Amino acid sequence: MSKRPDNVILITTDHMRYDCINAHGNPYIHTPNMDYLVNNGISFSNCFAQNPLCMPSRSSFMTGFYPQQVGVTSNGHCLDPDFPFTAPRLFAGNGYKTAQIGKLHFQPHENCDLDPRARYDYGFDTLWLSEEPGPYEDAYVNFLRNEWRDYVDLFRVPRSDSPERAKELNGRVIDAPWQASYSGWIAEQGSRFVKTRDNCFIHLGFYAPHPPLNPTKEMFEPYLNMEIPQARLGDHEWEDKPEPLASMIKQYAQSWTEEGLTNYRKHFYAMVTGVDLALGQFLATLRESGKLDNTLIVFTSDHGDLCGDHSMLLKQHSFYDELMHLPLLFFWPEGVGTEGRKEDDLVEMIDLLPTMLELSGGRMPPHSPGISYAEPLRERKKVNGRDDVLAYNGEGDVMLRTDKFKYIAYHTGGEVLYDYSDQKPEVINHINDSSYNNTLNDMRKRAMFRSATASASAQALKFRF
Repeated sequence: MSKRPDNVILITTDHMRYDCINAHGNPYIHTPNMDYLVNNGISFSNCFAQNPLCMPSRSSFMTGFYPQQVGVTSNGHCLDPDFPFTAPRLFAGNGYKTAQIGKLHFQPHENCDLDPRARYDYGFDTLWLSEEPGPYEDAYVNFLRNEWRDYVDLFRVPRSDSPERAKELNGRVIDAPWQASYSGWIAEQGSRFVKTRDNCFIHLGFYAPHPPLNPTKEMFEPYLNMEIPQARLGDHEWEDKPEPLASMIKQYAQSWTEEGLTNYRKHFYAMVTGVDLALGQFLATLRESGKLDNTLIVFTSDHGDLCGDHSMLLKQHSFYDELMHLPLLFFWPEGVGTEGRKEDDLVEMIDLLPTMLELSGGRMPPHSPGISYAEPLRERKKVNGRDDVLAYNGEGDVMLRTDKFKYIAYHTGGEVLYDYSDQKPEVINHINDSSYNNTLNDMRKRAMFRSATASASAQALKFRF
């Protein structure tokens, strides 16, 4: 067994939920290369995000601290550029060169066409940044201009603060090579980089399947004649929910038809397939260059997308599993084997960085709340995960989930309690059912304790007086 991987590749998507992989039990999605990672690596089947939004989730799992510890609890909060425990700084301290290709999103990207240069490097030696696929003169648009100049305008989309962005949710298929897409750019740049370098930590940040839902014909081809199931709709699901959740559900339920939600899901799946095509090219590059067996590849996402379930789209502070439950795959033939294993215990996304770092011979700072599962992964033993997982957002809303229940406390005073033994989980709110009083009191106490400990300072303790 190698002492550490020659390269560590962290691959992240945006908006991709756990069930958007065929090997995770979804026969309606085409993901042969993700399936390969699942079937020949380790899949954590109960991994949960610490926040349902991009910036806080990324700032959390790329540091190993909770969002409230790093001061990023909502989109628009920026990770301190001097924060010492970012993934690239920790891997650099362990002797790896570091590279960022694609989306990072530690800083807002609205109107960055005024100055497209990256504001901060956060410890990356190489920074090929593109926070959105098309609006700005960034690394991706430069790639299009140099290598696919006939398709520049086709792939450009309105800025994120433009009213025109609303049209992206309807979906459109682009008549262009998939290699010219944002996912194709990640595949090409990542392949070129890893072919000529070793001893690197590389973050490949895909924007998909986040809207714009503009797959190419090749991405959309598996879904042309496919009848995919309708979204999991709840009938007047808002009626037993507190604010602000009730308003979130009602807003979408009254704005979208079942046909529209199904169309959204089909184009969304096609965007996932685009990521899978890129993953296939990248894996082929590693295989052809003889680097695949001793490369640690980790595949995950920042949060999910409701895709019409509960009559909702995109992401909100609803804390549904469709948003919080994420894929987390580890693939490293020489280090963890290739027999294909599924780990079912609860884990949190803050456990990602400690595990990657320890597998690579490094260590997190001792005051990090993340847990490393490196030892059981190396020794092919069962992972003993967490009793519960915690999430928090900038409004002060808290979610605590166990394997049997989910509790949500909103800053407005409203509460939600779901029971996973229900025929339709996460539909009925049991908060006013007296038969759940003992469960409710236990979940309240757990949530209070976990929230307090997850708010401890991210700074190391230097003096004890």
